[in-house]
Amino acid sequence: MQKKININLYGNKKKSPLIFLHGLNWTHLIWNSVIKQLKDDYFIVAIDLPGHGNSMRLQNYSFNNIANVIHETISDLNLKQKLTIIGSSIGASIALTFASMYDMVKTTILVDGGFFALKEVEGLTWEDIKNDSFPNEVLKSKESFVNYMKSDNPTLWNENIEQAVLDQVKWSTEHQTYQFKISDDDQIQYMKNEWNLDIITLLKSVKSKVVLLIADNNSDDVFLNSKIEIFQKNCKNSIVYRLHNTDHLIMLDSEKEFIRIVKEQI
Repeated sequence: MQKKININLYGNKKKSPLIFLHGLNWTHLIWNSVIKQLKDDYFIVAIDLPGHGNSMRLQNYSFNNIANVIHETISDLNLKQKLTIIGSSIGASIALTFASMYDMVKTTILVDGGFFALKEVEGLTWEDIKNDSFPNEVLKSKESFVNYMKSDNPTLWNENIEQAVLDQVKWSTEHQTYQFKISDDDQIQYMKNEWNLDIITLLKSVKSKVVLLIADNNSDDVFLNSKIEIFQKNCKNSIVYRLHNTDHLIMLDSEKEFIRIVKEQI
């Protein structure tokens, strides 16, 4: 029977397992550079979330169901040790959901996500999310797509990031343009669950240690400070790192610091 999700294995199975979950639109390749530096010391399972990369689509994209599918898949690996699950952005919300459901997790690491619901963002409406669209002209060629993605932070750009960026899309002969591998409908389903995330219930259900890494470029941010306070109040076994001079993809922007924290907290 075909697996519902694509997993990629690195390192020695006898070593402590790390499960990596990417954010929306990305694939497991977003972790490539990090994996290269961790695979000698850990057993790594890098996942393409449902609907992404080489993973199958699901009818139900609730984070509980996605966590279930991940659990079914990694159960076949017969892991002997408790695992660390690491998620970025929406992947962080799914990682936290997984940790709230299964006691096989010893440490949950949330990378700039999984600590508040999208609906809590002041001024943001669901219509804003539904109507947000990627500029079609950018997808006309590989070069234009790469240049668009690179423009966000050109000093950070490298071969690993370019490979991960290109793995988001595929060429459509029918439409003569590149298209994201995940469908628009599936993206909306993911965002709907992120919009309605019940963070307090999740935090109170998690038995593992929870480590939160936040891209924090303004220590006076009232919204961010309030969400961190709620997070720590409802998750007693938690540690928060507020990283400056970094962006949402902390594992790319502050790679050395990210790897140091992972090794320190596992």
